[in-house]
Amino acid sequence: MKTYFGVSALATFARVLPQAVLTPILLAKDLQYDSIIWTQIVYMVTLTLAEFPSGTLADRFSRKKLYVLSILVFGCAYGVVWFGEGLIIMCVAWAIYALGTALNSSTMDIHFATILRDDERSFKRFFALDHNVVLAATIVSAVATTTLYPLFGAGLYALSIGCFMIAAVYGALALPKTPIVRDTDDDDPPKVIESLRRDPWLIFVILLFALTQLAFTPFFQMWQMVFLDADLDAGWFGPIFIAFQLINIGANAIWARLAHRQRFSFALLAAILAIGVGVLVSDGIWTVLLVVIIPFPLFLYANSLAFSLQSRAPAALMSSMNALMGTASTVGALATLVLCLVGLQITTPGVFLSSSLIVFAVVSAGLLAIAIAQRLTAASDSNALHPVSEAAN
Repeated sequence: MKTYFGVSALATFARVLPQAVLTPILLAKDLQYDSIIWTQIVYMVTLTLAEFPSGTLADRFSRKKLYVLSILVFGCAYGVVWFGEGLIIMCVAWAIYALGTALNSSTMDIHFATILRDDERSFKRFFALDHNVVLAATIVSAVATTTLYPLFGAGLYALSIGCFMIAAVYGALALPKTPIVRDTDDDDPPKVIESLRRDPWLIFVILLFALTQLAFTPFFQMWQMVFLDADLDAGWFGPIFIAFQLINIGANAIWARLAHRQRFSFALLAAILAIGVGVLVSDGIWTVLLVVIIPFPLFLYANSLAFSLQSRAPAALMSSMNALMGTASTVGALATLVLCLVGLQITTPGVFLSSSLIVFAVVSAGLLAIAIAQRLTAASDSNALHPVSEAAN
């Protein structure tokens, strides 16, 4: 596990190094705000097509090999960005990057989650630690960006590629072998469908996770745009990016110590609604502060949904279920990116971001209430059908 965290930290450092200043880099490569959104649409379409097949492949193939391969694919994508210029080349780069993301998801993290999930305390500790390792590496990378970007500019991608290569070699040599969870004879796609039919709560969780993109996608795509429109110097982006990660670490620490309760999800959605309203009516430093704290309730809420799925999905289908949730998420992100393209034509990034947060909070709260009501009804019907066995229990 320590080896996995080490490889993950180095790969994350490499991946994040140019991201804190991604918008200025892409603008220097002859892209505009709307064309940057197009690269993200290509990314989401590719990820949608590749993620679930990658998850099912992880259930029948070596998760370690797919994990190492994904790091190499990330390096290839960054090479295209480094040498390329213009919208078409950037779209190719983001398609390759999406393939790497699909191969990376539901691999080593699911390997350890499958081992630990019967012990909720250990499972949540691993889940939080896994996220915190990524966030800590992100902070270190963002700090490095603030120093290196003025010196190297887009040359940051060369440094990232070198780190990717080191991480891939280290992972191939040092990571433990991962056993195949289920053989091909027991790997028919209907198994996933049957599991969803037996436990409709999983369907609601997947839908709710897809809806999170209505908040996540505008945030990740537009926070730099919002600050540029507010005449905030790009030199602040590195420290702000670091602040995002520190907030996320705090969110993970809180989540790991709280009991999993649905009323907590409603409180988080209410906080997101309040932030959305605040961004809409504020300006200046207040807008900056509100945007900076958006990840806190968002990541707490998303962590709760991921925990719900991973703690209830069949062990033999963990990668497939996780990939299905990821695919639903990318479909939601793709739809939201289309809305972003339209929204940027008729309003400002700040107004669109606040509106998306408000709609997300309201719709998610309604769907969550319906899911809980149906779950309680199903439990009540089950008790009525088996009164003797329930009394014995």
